[in-house]
Amino acid sequence: MNIDNIKKIELEITSDCNAACPGCARTLNLGKFEVTGFSVTDLKRMFPTTRHIMNKQFKFCGVLGDPVVNPDFIDMVEYIVENNGYVDISTNGAYNTADWWTRLGKLSSENNNVFVSFAIDGHKETNHIYRVNTKWSVLERNLEAYSIAGGRGKWIYIVFDHNEYELETARAHSKKLGFDFATRTGMRNSYHDWIAKIKKKDEQKKIITEEKVITTSGKKEHSKVEKVKELDVFIEKAQSGQVTKEEEQSVLRTIKCKLIHQGEIYISSKQTMWPCCFLFDSTVWNRDNIKQKLSDYGDEWNSLKNKTVDDVLTHPWFDAILEESWNTNHEKHLPRCVKTCGHMQAYHNEIKWEKENVV
Repeated sequence: MNIDNIKKIELEITSDCNAACPGCARTLNLGKFEVTGFSVTDLKRMFPTTRHIMNKQFKFCGVLGDPVVNPDFIDMVEYIVENNGYVDISTNGAYNTADWWTRLGKLSSENNNVFVSFAIDGHKETNHIYRVNTKWSVLERNLEAYSIAGGRGKWIYIVFDHNEYELETARAHSKKLGFDFATRTGMRNSYHDWIAKIKKKDEQKKIITEEKVITTSGKKEHSKVEKVKELDVFIEKAQSGQVTKEEEQSVLRTIKCKLIHQGEIYISSKQTMWPCCFLFDSTVWNRDNIKQKLSDYGDEWNSLKNKTVDDVLTHPWFDAILEESWNTNHEKHLPRCVKTCGHMQAYHNEIKWEKENVV
């Protein structure tokens, strides 16, 4: 593969964030991560020509950070747009000034290829419960500024037990702003409850921390939970040598890889390149001993600080070993590939749009 085969690039341009969502690795390991990121100069080095950008979708998102916290963010969007790339931005929306959002809104209005996906999980009374530390007054102001400037927006709402009652209010607000609206379900939310730690003032005006259990139940759960649990059982049996070759191949044939089958790559805030956000997330937690399994490649094998995208794509691990390692007896086997992309990506988020043909 080379850059011409790549259709979508997910960029985590910073590991910093204004929020403290309870399911985020940064929140669960508070103070343990160095804040990293890259500049527009770094982006231009990674994607130096129109050939590297034209007709490709650049998704500003990430595992740890919110892209709008990066001070070079709008400069990066402008560079991609100037080279005929598409931009989709995922943000909690509660950071930066109204003037900043007006600028971004005008950029979106003037180009048909810039969209902002606002991750707003509730409305005035509940959004802060999952999007901890976000202020509704700031978010509402920013939404208004972006919308008035003509910005193209999407409101994506994770429905939890605690915020379901505000769904209709959010839907109406989104329509007023001129945004597309969707509900989202994440597999992790169906596997886990989260503990949100919310700071508030008590009667004596002292700052206290209130804990709120965040749950997902009933129809709000991911529809493919049982399919992913089947993969859990398969992984457990494979690790103890209890699956036949036929059983193994029947599962491995269902893997739909973001890189191999969809032409996607992920670039972390450390400027390392991965096939997907899931495997980068594995390095954050060292799941499946991924750091040890890939340690013989050295520290810079997938770094875009000193390599090109094409250099990394032609590295033996990207070129062949990744797919070979789906076999459970391979020395570099990563069960995460089976878990997240087996059964045709059953683990992936489910997003239900309320407008047809939304990308």
